[in-house]
Amino acid sequence: MKGLLPTLLGVLLVTLLATPTLGAGWLWDIGSGLGFVAFAGLLHLSASRGRGFNLRAHQFLGFAVLGVATAHAYWFLLSDAVVIEYVKPGAPVYMWMGIVTFVSLTVTIFVSLPKYRPGLHGRAATFGLWHRVLALVTIVGAGYHIVASGFYLNTAYQIVLFLVLTLIVLWRGSQRTDRGNAVTRQTWRKYLAIGTLCVLVFASIRNL
Repeated sequence: MKGLLPTLLGVLLVTLLATPTLGAGWLWDIGSGLGFVAFAGLLHLSASRGRGFNLRAHQFLGFAVLGVATAHAYWFLLSDAVVIEYVKPGAPVYMWMGIVTFVSLTVTIFVSLPKYRPGLHGRAATFGLWHRVLALVTIVGAGYHIVASGFYLNTAYQIVLFLVLTLIVLWRGSQRTDRGNAVTRQTWRKYLAIGTLCVLVFASIRNL
């Protein structure tokens, strides 16, 4: 919880610094808020190492993050027919990067399940290396998808703060003695609850 709450609030705050009342309507802003919450969850998920690491809780949080990312994608597809144009050939690179990132996140989670891991990775060290590489690819892709879209992070200092926040969370996770980013069996529930509040705040500030 110590690492989860600051990460969620940090991502939310960065999006509100420059143009907090700039919005695109309730439907669009809620969908975008889901995307930011998914990114914050991905950061916390990728940083949850060190003492107190709970593999089962880590997996549950992974599925929760994937669920929010899925909600982010389908929210737009189901609520705005025009969005289908953004998943066709010729769509902006940042939109395709969002699709690639979603696929990368899905693959990262499912190939890590005990059912598939032994056959795909063999040694634990090999699994750990590939898991970290896939997680980093997913984070970089998601970060590019957010920054290049240029709507909510539309100033240079916001982008810098967004990148600094990302690096700080990942650096803390690399410190194996840090318990702040450890996940427990309740973390996924807290993530969904706090994330829902963050989405509502994100959309409300821009539309009320």
